[in-house]
Amino acid sequence: MTWPWWTLLVCLLLLGIGVMVTLRARRIDNLNRNVVKSRRSLELALTARAQYAHDFAASGALDIAGAILLADSADSCLRAGMNPIVADGLETMDTVAYGEQAVPDRRDLESNLSRTLRLTVDQTEADTYTSDQRRLAEYLTKARLDVVLTRSFHNIHVGQVRRVRGTTLAKVFHLAGTAPMPETVDMDDER
Repeated sequence: MTWPWWTLLVCLLLLGIGVMVTLRARRIDNLNRNVVKSRRSLELALTARAQYAHDFAASGALDIAGAILLADSADSCLRAGMNPIVADGLETMDTVAYGEQAVPDRRDLESNLSRTLRLTVDQTEADTYTSDQRRLAEYLTKARLDVVLTRSFHNIHVGQVRRVRGTTLAKVFHLAGTAPMPETVDMDDER
């Protein structure tokens, strides 16, 4: 018994679709992993910035009011560091409630720290710093830049995932599985 030519054509077509679906599913998986990695990097950068801001506030380089403002804002960010920056489900933590209290919006706290840094640190004269204060100011400047860059890279990765998951092929074959759709981190990061 011979197979008709169209049967071979249908088998090749199905094989081609299977390869395309597999490759697209792998791409979505890799992009989702990149989003998780970039989210972790952003979390680390935000924590480092808050810690250096707290250390700088305690260094004596600022006036008392500026030091209190900066220390309070940095402490708020450090306390909220265990909360997810965006409630899109990528973290395993419950984002709705924490005991009896609602979880504070971490983006608001981080944005407030950015504004406080501009108000306090950016308004001081760097030539009056001691060597330790200058070293802390350099670490803080680097940490602030790291936040800007990691947030930008994270949002680029999220955009890629959303674009690929929005294709017809990904929707029809449900290639993302149960992975949550990531969200961009929109906040005042001093850019």
